[in-house]
Formats: sequence, structure tokens, C-alpha cells
Amino acid sequence: MTTNQESVSTVFPLWDKTRTESLVTSLFGKKQWDKAHPSARSMTDRPEFCHYHYHEAIGMLEEFIKNRLGEGGLWFALHNEEDFRLLMLRLKANITAFVQSLHALPDTCSHMLYYGLALDRLPKPLKERDIYASKVLAILEQQRDSGQPSYTKLCALFRELTTGDSYKYLNALANTVKHRSVVRSQLNEDATGKRAQKYILYLEPFNYAGLGYPKTDVREFMRKEHDRIQPLTVSIGVELNRVLETLQRAQAS
Repeated sequence: MTTNQESVSTVFPLWDKTRTESLVTSLFGKKQWDKAHPSARSMTDRPEFCHYHYHEAIGMLEEFIKNRLGEGGLWFALHNEEDFRLLMLRLKANITAFVQSLHALPDTCSHMLYYGLALDRLPKPLKERDIYASKVLAILEQQRDSGQPSYTKLCALFRELTTGDSYKYLNALANTVKHRSVVRSQLNEDATGKRAQKYILYLEPFNYAGLGYPKTDVREFMRKEHDRIQPLTVSIGVELNRVLETLQRAQAS
């Protein structure tokens, strides 16, 4: 586990996935778990990918600042163009991979919930391409409102996963990177000595869906958004087990 300041982590201490498998299999059969299992497994894989790419990016940046910039600053880096170009290439690759893995989590979670709760057995099941967060949340809320109050907390957690200004930025960034262009990063040096950090890595401003997004501190964005989403995915897994246990008790009565 890292410190509070650098708290990006891949620990899933509370969600018992073996219990999830047992409950889904008991309620709906092994074939249903076979559908849900790849997504449930990926709910661990994706945060681990994010953890890896975050620490790769931050580690190589800190090493470069410490060992290569020294007293010369960015002026020195620009006179060693190939080394600096390689650094920025590696940073962009890791940042882009981080963003794409983090942004994929809500839709991966959608597949896990859709198949884990056997929602594909409802009338008019979704086509596979339509299994994404907003569609699955609507189905969960329909189930809640039609006599399944045990879905209430699960709906609230799942909605929280894809709301808020930080997710809005993540969504805009990921879709821009995927469909339009890579949002480049740039290393900024404070020459005044007034800033707490002499060097800050920024993502450049960009536009998406008619809105402008300002330049953003990469390190802060990656840390905060991962540390917001990762605990929510754990809580959703825990709550999924609780809902399945409620369904199991109802089935037995």
C-alpha cells in the first residue's frame, strides 16, 4: 500500500470473488457464471493495469528529473533531444493506457452485473453491444422499482461510478484519445521558484462534444480519479454478493 498522498492501489480486501462464483452458480447455474466470470476477473485486472501504468509514468518522470535535468533544467533536456523525446513517448504511452483501462471499468462492471444477476434472462435481453453502463443501470433501477428493493444500494453505487466532474473529464479524455487524437502531455518548469513543484507534467487543453477542457496536472488527475473509482468497484462487488445472497434466501423460502 502506498502513502495517502500517493494512494493509487490495487488492493481488493473485501470483495470475495469466490463467493460471487458460488452464489451465481448456485442461483443460475455454471453456464451463467461462465458468462459473468471474464468480466468479474477483469474488475481486478483493470485496476492492476492502472496501478502499473501510473507508477511507470511517475517513476520514469521522477528519475529523469532527478538524474538528467539537474541544474540545467528543461533547457538541458531540449539540447539532448533524443533522450527527452523518448521520455515523452513513454509517458504518453503509459498515460494513454492508464486512461483507457480506467475508463473501461464501468462498462466491464456492466457486463459483470448484467450476467452475474442473470439480467440476460429477462424479456427482451440486450444485444451484447448494448451492455454498457447507462443501459445496465436503467435495468437495475427497473428491477429495484418493480419489487426488488435489495437493488437499491447497488444502483446508487453504480450510478456514482459514472457521475461527477472528474468522471466527466475522464470520459471526455478517453473518447478524445480513442476516436480523435492523442491528448499530448507537456513538462512545465517553474523558473520563478515560487511553485511548490518545480516540474509539473500537464495534459494539454482539448475540446470534446462542444466543451473545452483546461490543461490538467497529470499526476493529480491519475491519482484522484483512480482512487475514486477503485474503491467503488470493490464496493459494487461486495454489494453484488449481498444482492445475490438476498436472491438465494428468497429462492429457498
